[in-house]
Amino acid sequence: METKRLIKRKTTVRKFKSLRSSVKHNIQKDYNTYLRHMENVLVSVPRRFWSYFKNKNINSPDSLFYNNVHYNNDGDIANAFADYFSSVFKPSTDFDGNDECKSHCVGDLVKIENVTYDDVVLATSELKSSLTVGVDNIPPFIIKGCSEFSIYPLLVMFNLSLRTKVFPEVWKQTKIIPVFKKGDAQNCKNHRPIAILSSFSKIFESIIHKKLYNQVKNLISTSQHGFIPKRSTTTNLFCLRDKIISSFESGSQLDVIYTVFSKAFDSIDFGILLKKLQGIGFRVNLIDWLLSYLRKRSLYVYFNNAVSHEFTSTSGVPQGSNLGPLFFILFINNFICFFKYSGCLLFADDLNCLIQYVPI
Repeated sequence: METKRLIKRKTTVRKFKSLRSSVKHNIQKDYNTYLRHMENVLVSVPRRFWSYFKNKNINSPDSLFYNNVHYNNDGDIANAFADYFSSVFKPSTDFDGNDECKSHCVGDLVKIENVTYDDVVLATSELKSSLTVGVDNIPPFIIKGCSEFSIYPLLVMFNLSLRTKVFPEVWKQTKIIPVFKKGDAQNCKNHRPIAILSSFSKIFESIIHKKLYNQVKNLISTSQHGFIPKRSTTTNLFCLRDKIISSFESGSQLDVIYTVFSKAFDSIDFGILLKKLQGIGFRVNLIDWLLSYLRKRSLYVYFNNAVSHEFTSTSGVPQGSNLGPLFFILFINNFICFFKYSGCLLFADDLNCLIQYVPI
């Protein structure tokens, strides 16, 4: 009896080893096929290659240095990241809607009367199913798959938010994931924050963005190539190329100064931003809603299943949001007015100063 059990056990072990070997072989075979496929699409679809590259180069530190202190515990590391990411925010001035402000608005004031059923349907359909789950732990693919049941409740909530001029607090909660950039992975300052927002918030913002952009797009400087439909780094480079060719043809000299605004998106003053939007022509009720949208956003860092203490953004536009980039380019839109003796090209927070002259 014991001999039979021993033979059966050995047979089972052999089958297990054979299956394990077969599985490993097939995994390696499929992985090699995947790598060959990535090589083949490198030229036609470079984005997929870089996505693969970034995933292979994730570097999560097991210890961290910040402000000359060494942290080993995941909870302490998460709190250190929270302290670093919160340190970039600046105090904002209070916004007073009664202050006199020059209006540069052409035609009707910028306004949003309401959100329609079709608006919610379109924004929900455009939600990316691959987005990371936010604080509410509701996957985007669930929202899209159950859209026929959620569209009407969302429509009611969105319009209630606009009518009461209050952006829901729960949609202002943000999960921050630190991502390594380059250099020493144990240096806290070599990581950048990736903000994960609620999918419901992104649907709402997508609707508001479309309504606002259609009303302000003609006011945005043609020098700006970032976050603008049909403009990109390519159009930015084409404009620079034209300037260079023009200089060669005219026998003049073109000097180009490349700059970037440091911590630009995080440093925007709420009060100044709202005054500029008021000057463009944003209606008072919309300004009040935007003030609620910007202020008292709570954030926390998520690191290796550890959660940091919460902190509040006191400046800047929300990272990872649909509205943030639009507000940023509107904030710096009049910046080109200061270039009286030179030209400039903008791509979000990257600035090229162009000075053309005939050398003596």
